Amino acid sequence: MRYRNIKTGAILDSSCVLSGGDWVAEEPSKVIKNIEDKIFEEIVIKEATKEAIEETEETEETEVDPDGDFNGIAVAQIKQELDAFGIKYNPKAKKQELYDLMMQGR
Repeated sequence: MRYRNIKTGAILDSSCVLSGGDWVAEEPSKVIKNIEDKIFEEIVIKEATKEAIEETEETEETEVDPDGDFNGIAVAQIKQELDAFGIKYNPKAKKQELYDLMMQGR
């Protein structure tokens, strides 16, 4: 059973029954609800983080240069073209470098 001290706010879990003093038994449903709320909050945070990471990866892959030089081409598409042309490239190269290589190979 879970007990809360009404003066200090301290919480105590005990298999023994406490009586007297400032200790008050918490309702089991309240304890379960608190646990469910924490689990739900963790799930929501994990999902939001996962979605944010996926959106960031998508944006990085399909980002269009403000000058319009890339015409909406994703990094993955540029790499695919370079592979098709048999052009070797650094996989960690910036989008501009990859794009320039692709344009030289055509």
